[in-house]
Amino acid sequence: MAACLISPEATAQSRASPGCAQAPTSSLVVDVKNKGAKGDGETDDTAAIQVAIEEIAGTGGTVLVPDGTYMVNAEGEDRLRLKSDMTLKLSTGATLKAIPNSSKKYSVLSISGVSNVTVVGGTLEGDRKQHMGKSGEWGMGIRIDRGASHITMRGVTSLGMWGDGFYVDDAKDVKFCSVTADNNRRQGLSIIDADGVLVTDSVFKNTSGTRPSAGIDLEPDKATQEITNVQIRGSKFLDNAGSGIQMSGKKGPYFEDRANGQCVQEQSPHPRRECSGSAFLGDLRQSASHRSIRVIRRSQCLRGPGRGRRASKQLSGWSGRPF
Repeated sequence: MAACLISPEATAQSRASPGCAQAPTSSLVVDVKNKGAKGDGETDDTAAIQVAIEEIAGTGGTVLVPDGTYMVNAEGEDRLRLKSDMTLKLSTGATLKAIPNSSKKYSVLSISGVSNVTVVGGTLEGDRKQHMGKSGEWGMGIRIDRGASHITMRGVTSLGMWGDGFYVDDAKDVKFCSVTADNNRRQGLSIIDADGVLVTDSVFKNTSGTRPSAGIDLEPDKATQEITNVQIRGSKFLDNAGSGIQMSGKKGPYFEDRANGQCVQEQSPHPRRECSGSAFLGDLRQSASHRSIRVIRRSQCLRGPGRGRRASKQLSGWSGRPF
């Protein structure tokens, strides 16, 4: 068993990071079933759920999704669009399931250009097994983009997506707390352009189908995009076809300022694909020149016991010894 050593400075900064507790600011609750949603696994409940969202928007209140399977349209402008200052709470037995489609790109939930949004509990299920197209890789469970800020995911499971379980692009202050991404085709979580992302006590597993098939992929697509102030703590990366945590760009990713981590390689039936513990990424930044990863200081990671392919314990492109 090997571990990456975390510096005292990183430990202190990690402890000082804001947590995941974020209660609704209003006692107002709207139950989607009171707006006509059936949750019977057959009816298209998209419109009824959106009515509840529109009613609660801006109030600080909660849209409640009781137990049941709610079929939703994940395509285009008809998909579910969350609004600012609200909580979407799914009961433990509640599932938002994408109606099978042939689109290259979709999202079960869109959190776009809004702020102060929390999604709690339940399951989002994609159409991976029933997808009617063969191309594309951008079918997302939750898409957070276009300047969205102060967004919290807590206890949410996103599984079986044609693309990623969770996707972040052009966002600020995003928290993933005790989430699970399972059996998604491209990524568990993609981070493209963001400032301030916390991932804690989460599980990213069984990602496979199209490259890079990573648990978490930090991948600025353009020279103008940056990923800064990322913390990944207490999370597990299990049986992903690619890396547990991968960092890449058009010419590869790099660290600027700090790269500190603590990661424990577990003994398991798949030791080359298992990683548990935490990686603290103090300041990950993509430059305008798109240079490859470089560690400026405090890189003291030890190679784990995996052999052969670099496996999910790696930080792809880490100079020296990836863990």
